[in-house]
Amino acid sequence: MAESKISAFEIVLLVVGIAASFLGFHLINKAYIAEQEITWMMIIAIFNWLMLLVLFVSLSLAVDVSKKQLAQMEMITEYLKSGKKK
Repeated sequence: MAESKISAFEIVLLVVGIAASFLGFHLINKAYIAEQEITWMMIIAIFNWLMLLVLFVSLSLAVDVSKKQLAQMEMITEYLKSGKKK
């Protein structure tokens, strides 16, 4: 199977995902330090931040799976083309 290259979309996805992880954690931590207690708004913020991280991971997996499926489709196409020539 051919070696896949990293696309610009994957690099942007990685950078934005890492930035969202660190920035979200930092902002939630600052809010907790300021309030010194867990409020409902803090729980909602933490839940939303975790959902955002799960979405980034899911998007990354979807891109990887689609690249693998495309490579397999190309291999099948080449196989079928070579079979018709014989």
